[in-house]
Amino acid sequence: MPTTVTWDYIDESSFKADDPEKALAVAEEFLAAARDPETFYDDDVTPAALFIAASESFYDALLPLRAYEAAREAQDAPGDAAPDKRVYLIEGLLRTGQEAEANELAKALRAEKPEDPMVYSFLGDSYDAAGDAHNAERWFDMGIEMVTKVINDADDLDRDELAEAMETRELLILGRHAVRHAAGHQPDDLDEEALEILEEYDETDEDDDEK
Repeated sequence: MPTTVTWDYIDESSFKADDPEKALAVAEEFLAAARDPETFYDDDVTPAALFIAASESFYDALLPLRAYEAAREAQDAPGDAAPDKRVYLIEGLLRTGQEAEANELAKALRAEKPEDPMVYSFLGDSYDAAGDAHNAERWFDMGIEMVTKVINDADDLDRDELAEAMETRELLILGRHAVRHAAGHQPDDLDEEALEILEEYDETDEDDDEK
């Protein structure tokens, strides 16, 4: 363990854990550090984020219950974890078959109308992975609506912020399309837009291959 927990340490440790056994060792190391009140953190790292890093490593170790437990501990730990530490608990609840509590927490989060579009993307993906196409599409739809409103109010954004918002909207549209396509729905306008985005990606890849 370093004397101070940094994102470089978290990222490098996670990257090196390329099999379940190594991932488990890293998860245990993260968990022990997060629980230790003597642990020091870099300015942009929080105890909650370290618990979430442990949770993600437990998933890599094929231990979803322990991943859920680490995400649960993060809720009472100081600080947050992007995009919102509650989404990791919802993911853990879904992956351990606790749908009722997951839906209750998701409902409370939805009522707050989160401003970070990655909350919507994360939960869309989480519900999709849990086989709940209805809620997956619902979260993607809410995210698209929120980001579209931000783009329409573009006077408040600089060029980089607008580009980021448009990229995020594309990400949400593609996530929604994947859910609807897998569910066998007839394409709607947003699905058609998703297909256009995918076609543009393919053309870009072809241009890169020709260089």
